[in-house]
Amino acid sequence: MKRMKVAVVDDHAVVRMGLKYALSVFKDMEFVGEHPDGEGAAEFVAMVRPDVLLLDIRMPGKDGVAALGEILSAVPEQKVVMLTTAGTEEEVYRSLSQGAKGYVMKDSAPGNIVDAIRVVAEGGTYVPKEIRALYEERRRSPELTPRELEALALLTKGLSNREIAAKLGISEDGAKIHLKHINEKLGAKDRVDAVAIAIRRGLTRPEQ
Repeated sequence: MKRMKVAVVDDHAVVRMGLKYALSVFKDMEFVGEHPDGEGAAEFVAMVRPDVLLLDIRMPGKDGVAALGEILSAVPEQKVVMLTTAGTEEEVYRSLSQGAKGYVMKDSAPGNIVDAIRVVAEGGTYVPKEIRALYEERRRSPELTPRELEALALLTKGLSNREIAAKLGISEDGAKIHLKHINEKLGAKDRVDAVAIAIRRGLTRPEQ
C-alpha cells in the first residue's frame, strides 16, 4: 500500500500534535513534518515534499493565504488543503482562487480531514457545500481596488472623511468618492454597515 505523505503548517502546537496523532491511526497516511508559521513555509514544503499539505489560514505574521501563494510559486504542483476554524468569504475566495485543492474546518471529525487528504492526493478537490457557497457569493461580488481597501481599513479604525483623506494624501472629496464606491460595491447602507459587512467578509479586521 502506497502511503500518502502529509505535512502540516499551523501555529498551534496542540493542533499539529493532534493532527499527527490522528493521521497515525490510518495505515495509508504518513506524517512527514510540521512547521509553526507562514514565514518559511515555502522552504519547508520544498524540503519535505509532502503529497498533501495541511495549511492553517489564520496565523500571526504571515497568514496561510499569503503563505499559499509563496508555496505554489516554489512548488507549483503542491496539493494544499486549507485548515480553518471559521472561513470568511475573502479567505475562501483567495485560497481557492490561488490554487488550494481542499478546505476543511479544524473541528471536523478526523475522518473528514482524512477524506479530504485522500481526495486531494488523488487529484480531486474537497470543498464542503457551505464553503463552496461562500466562494460563489464572493466571486459574484465586485472587486474593491487597492485604494478602496486602504480607505476601508481606515474607515474600520473609525477615522473621519478628513482623516482618511489626509492618510491617503487626497482631497476630502476624493475620500468621499472612495467611500461611496465602497458602499455601492458592498451593498452597504452607510459607513457603519460597510464596516460590518467588510469584517464579516474578511476584507478587513476590527481596529486593523
